[in-house]
Amino acid sequence: MKNQIKKRKADGLLPGLLFALAFVFFCFFYDHHLFFSEQLQIFMLTSDHFISCLSKPAFLSSWTGDFLTQFFYLKGGGAFVILITSLILWLIVRELLLKTGYEKKVNLPSIIPVLLTWAALGSIHYPVSVLISFIMVIAFTLVYFRIRTERIRIITGAILIPLLYVLAGGYFWFFTFAIIVHVLFRSDEKARFIYIALFAVIAIIVPLLLKGFYLLTAWQSLTYLSEMTLRSRVIDYLPVISLIIILLLVFYEGKVKRQDNRSVLLVLILPVFYVISGLCFATNTDFRMEKILRLDREASRNRWERVYELSKKYGMRNRLSAYYTNMAMAKLGLLPEKLMEHYQPAATGLFIPVNADEDFLTITLSNEVYWHLGDVNSSQHAALLGMIFSPRAKNTRLMKRLVEINVVNREYGVAEKYINILAKTMFHRRWAEARRLLLYNEEECEKTGWVSEKRTIIPAKDLLRKEGEYRLILELLIESNPGNRMAVDYLLCFDLLDRNLPAFVDNLVKYYRSDARLSLPQVYQEGLLISIASGRNTPEDFNQYIFDPENIKRIAEYIRIYDAHGGDGRFLEKDFGNTYWFYYHFAVMKQEKKGKNAPEDRITGSS
Repeated sequence: MKNQIKKRKADGLLPGLLFALAFVFFCFFYDHHLFFSEQLQIFMLTSDHFISCLSKPAFLSSWTGDFLTQFFYLKGGGAFVILITSLILWLIVRELLLKTGYEKKVNLPSIIPVLLTWAALGSIHYPVSVLISFIMVIAFTLVYFRIRTERIRIITGAILIPLLYVLAGGYFWFFTFAIIVHVLFRSDEKARFIYIALFAVIAIIVPLLLKGFYLLTAWQSLTYLSEMTLRSRVIDYLPVISLIIILLLVFYEGKVKRQDNRSVLLVLILPVFYVISGLCFATNTDFRMEKILRLDREASRNRWERVYELSKKYGMRNRLSAYYTNMAMAKLGLLPEKLMEHYQPAATGLFIPVNADEDFLTITLSNEVYWHLGDVNSSQHAALLGMIFSPRAKNTRLMKRLVEINVVNREYGVAEKYINILAKTMFHRRWAEARRLLLYNEEECEKTGWVSEKRTIIPAKDLLRKEGEYRLILELLIESNPGNRMAVDYLLCFDLLDRNLPAFVDNLVKYYRSDARLSLPQVYQEGLLISIASGRNTPEDFNQYIFDPENIKRIAEYIRIYDAHGGDGRFLEKDFGNTYWFYYHFAVMKQEKKGKNAPEDRITGSS
C-alpha cells in the first residue's frame, strides 16, 4: 500500500512541476502577450454579445473564452486562467485514458496535450477559447464512452457531431475520430463499418452545409477554431493530434497483449512527444515581441523614462523597438541629442507605415505616434484601420483611443457611443465612466490636462493626403503650433534619416528659430557639418548657431580617414559608428522579414 502511494506521488511529481513552471512563465515572463490579447476583444455581459457569437462556429467556447480572456487585464489573471483551464484539461484527458482502460503511469501521457496547448498559447493567434473547445470535446467524448447500449451510443454520436461543431468548432474532429476508433476497436457489431462511414459523412457534410451561414470558405469551415485562427497553423491542431495518437496506441495496446507487458506508449512515443512539445514551445514563443509589447504597455501609461531605460537594456535592432525608443526620446527631449546612439531603420523608426504589407498588430500600434505629436485626425485614421483589421474588428485599446480623440475634437456624440460600449465591460467600465464626465462639459475638459494640452497642438487646418506623407503631416503641425517641439524634432530627424540634407537645412532654418545664438543638439550639428564639408553651404550660412569645437575636429578626422582609405567604412566604424556622418555614408536598409525567427534589421556598411 505504501509503495503504491509512493508511486502515485512520483507519477504526479512531473505534472505538478510543469504546472508550476507554466504559471510562473505566463505570470512573470510572458504576461505582456496575455495583456495584449485582452485588448483584442470587447467582452460585454449582454444578450447581444452572446447572440453575436452565433455568427461563427464554436459559439459557446468562443463566448466562454472571451469571458475568461477579460481577466488577462489583471496582473497574473491570464496565468491563473491558463493554469486552471490547463489543469481541467489534464484531469479530463487523464479520465479519458482511464476510461479506455489505460492505467500505466497515466499522468505522463495525459500531460502531452497540455504541453502542446501551452506551446500554442505562445502566440496571440491561439486564444484561450480554443483550449475551452478542447475541454468540451473531450467531455462529450467521455459522455459517449459512458453509454452502455450500442444503439443509443451510435445515435448519440450522430447527434453530437453536428452539435459539437456548432458549440466547439474544428476540434469536433477529435470527437469524431474518438468515436470512430471506439467503434473500430471496441464494437463487435457487424454494421460497425456502416457506423464509421455515417460518422465520417456527417463530420464532413455538416461544416460544408453551414459554410454559407457562417460566411466561411470550405476549408475554413472544416478547420475553424476561432476568429483569431482563420489561418490555422499545424501547431493549433497538435494538441488534438497528439491525443488522437495516444488514444490509438491505447486502443491498440488493449487489443494486442504484449508478453513483456511493456507499454509502447510509455517507452517509445512519450519521449518523442516531450521533445516535440519542447521544440514547439521554443519556436512559437516570441520573446522579442514580448519585449516590444512591454515597451508598448509602458508607453500607454506615459512612463517614457521606463520605456527609454528598457529600450537601452534590450538593445533590439528592429523597427518596432526603434519606433518606441524614438517616441520616448522625443517625449523626454532627447531625440536630436541621442538619435544616432540607437538603431535607426530609416523613417520606419519614426512612423509605422499602414499598407498591405503590415499585419493587424503593427497597424494597431501605428496610431500612437500621431496621438503624441498632436495629429489627432491621423491618429483616428490609424486607430479605425487597426479596429477594422483586428481579427474580430473589436479592440478595447483602440476604442479607448477613439474616445480620447473625439473628446479632443469635441465630437462628443461619437465619443459617447464608444463609452457606452466600454461601460458594459467588466474592467474598462471605470475608465469609461471617468471619460463620460468630459462629454459636453467644456469646463471639465479645460481642467483635464491631457485634453487641454492636445487641443493646443492640433493642426488648425487639415488636408487630404496620401499614406506616407509624413513630412506634410509634420509641417502642418508646426505651422499650426510652432511651439510643438516634438513635431519639429520629428521633422528634422525624418529629413536626416531620409538623408535629405537640403530639406533638413531648410527646415532647420525655418522652424528651429531663436532670438539669440544657440547651441544645436548633437545630430543637428553633425548634419550641418556634412552640408558645410560637401560645399552645399558655408560656415557663414549658420552664424546663428554655436558648434561644439570637438565636433569640428572630429569631422576633419572623419574626412581624413575616409579619403585615406577610399571610403571604406570598416576603418571608420569603430570611432564614428554612432555619428550621423557614418549613417549618411554607409547606412543600407535591408528588407525586414516577418516572424519571430527572422533576423534583426541590419544597417550595413558599403563603400
